[in-house]
Amino acid sequence: WYQRRVAITAGIANLARASIKIWVLTGDKQETAINIGYSCKLIKPRMEVLILEGDESDEVKFEIKELQYRIDELKRVAKKEGVDAEFALVVTGSTLRYALEESLKYTFLDLALQCAAVICCRVTPLQKALVVRLVKNFKPNKSDDDNITLAIGDGANDVSMIREAHIGVGISGKEGMQAVLASDFCFAQFRFLERLILVHGHWSYIRMCKFLRYFFFKNFAFTLVQLFYAPFCGFTAQTIFDPLYITLYNVVFTSMPVMLVGIMDQELSVENAPPEVYEVGQLNQLFNKQAFALSGFHGFVVAAGCLFIPYQMFAQSINIDGLDQQSMYFIGTAIAGIVTIVVNFQVALETTLWTVYNHILTWGSIISWFLLFLVICSPFAFHISPDQFSYFDGIYRVVQTRIWWLTMCLTLVICLFPFIGYRLYVILTQPTLLQEVVYNIEKRKKYRLRLCVDTTA
Repeated sequence: WYQRRVAITAGIANLARASIKIWVLTGDKQETAINIGYSCKLIKPRMEVLILEGDESDEVKFEIKELQYRIDELKRVAKKEGVDAEFALVVTGSTLRYALEESLKYTFLDLALQCAAVICCRVTPLQKALVVRLVKNFKPNKSDDDNITLAIGDGANDVSMIREAHIGVGISGKEGMQAVLASDFCFAQFRFLERLILVHGHWSYIRMCKFLRYFFFKNFAFTLVQLFYAPFCGFTAQTIFDPLYITLYNVVFTSMPVMLVGIMDQELSVENAPPEVYEVGQLNQLFNKQAFALSGFHGFVVAAGCLFIPYQMFAQSINIDGLDQQSMYFIGTAIAGIVTIVVNFQVALETTLWTVYNHILTWGSIISWFLLFLVICSPFAFHISPDQFSYFDGIYRVVQTRIWWLTMCLTLVICLFPFIGYRLYVILTQPTLLQEVVYNIEKRKKYRLRLCVDTTA
């Protein structure tokens, strides 16, 4: 029992360190609710406890103004003394009935949001749901995103609250299974909530951001190549790629590595992830309008490099038989291979946790292009359907040309160098909290390794 209590206390403290607002909605009486707040360290000894307990609408309105004035005064005093002022708000169920009225609810919420902890006692199941709805729908500005709410409970009286929140978590125990059946996630003990949010929640955000950025990038790169080719074909809508390549690009050649990144990638391990890195997702630092624009610009640069560099390299070239190598079939196959290699190297740069499956799918996607095009461009396929397999003999002539291998390496360096340079510039000049944590972890690892070497020496 003592170990579980310690784990719960540490979990609540870590959730608070992650800038997550914690509200306790309980049916216990006021004294019990405050004692629970102290025992789980939700209310700290230095916090100023504010109690809202009016019995009429006008009285509640007056008390909210008084508490707001008190908070402002204490903040001024704390600022002069150079310390931070923290507050905890305790609200009774009878008071909450008036505080949730249309004329007072946003004033009450503004007061509550200035407090580090909020405890509502003697609350009915309906009031729990109304409090969650109030927080969920509150938007100070129309441009702001909705507040993401999570409700956790273990009994039937928590079902309405769990259903109202964006994410509902049920705890299976002596209170029955009603909360579990109404929830999105369920577990046996409260202490697992910390791992669900701060570990798996953080990993999920990182994975989705990487997946979306790369997905936009690779499709911009693939599509803009054909757009840039339009002037060379007189804007006749002729594609430079083999129709089968267009079909298989998102299905075979580029989809599997990024899917694995979206499922298994881990920027930080469980042991090395401090709660503060959860703010990266709250501040939306990894995927926003700027990140989308950079993905589009990166795709633009890669598309231009993958088309114009091979086009210029093959402009005056001939093969070993003395034949011209400027045909659409030859250049289209050459560019298709370069695009496939560049975008798969890009997902390799985005991958943090390398496993056997990452190596198989990343490098296997590049190899699959060679293998499939050896079949598509074969005489056997051409004899079966000349219209469907029109790029006859394309890859055989491409891989036999030394200049294509040189062009591929040159394009790979030119297309990926700006991305690597920009990432280094951001890490060195404007690092995010996540990048700072990763840098400090790597620095500690190098220090420990050097210390071990010096010790053994």
